[in-house]
Amino acid sequence: MQGTFGQVEFVPLPPRFAARVRWGSVVVGSSMIAGMALLFGLTTFLQGIVHGHAFPDTLLGKAAAVLPPLGVLAIAVLVLSSRRCLRGDYLVVASAASARHALLFTYVLTLVLILGSFAVPIVFRVWHDAPDFRAPDLLTVLTTLAFATVGFLAGMFYVRPSVQTLRKFSDHPIW
Repeated sequence: MQGTFGQVEFVPLPPRFAARVRWGSVVVGSSMIAGMALLFGLTTFLQGIVHGHAFPDTLLGKAAAVLPPLGVLAIAVLVLSSRRCLRGDYLVVASAASARHALLFTYVLTLVLILGSFAVPIVFRVWHDAPDFRAPDLLTVLTTLAFATVGFLAGMFYVRPSVQTLRKFSDHPIW
């Protein structure tokens, strides 16, 4: 099942799955980038209507508004780059392992940022026009969480396919 060439270890993939990785990573990564740009634009537009300006007044509030979408964009870039783990119809094991580790690290970091963006408006007063603490924007928090989770799962699907997935895409009984 596995082969080596020099110091690089390769795993053969069914051609249909390799094609799915090639175009699927572009579709998922590009969709995540476009979706986060639209979500961020919608959020800043709505905050501008409610508060008179798009971003919170404090630096901590601005960081809580900007950092989670940047984490999702980092996941999108990793999903886009997951096609670099392919050489023809072979998966390069070392590249796939480093892509998995980068995806996991970025996903956990993004989850921490999302949790922080949820907690900051509750704990700190980030808008000066509000007399007390505000509830967080649940649309942004939940949608950012959904984008991050879908991107993470898609990236892991591409760089660590299961044997069942490989059997599903295979035309040959070797899987």
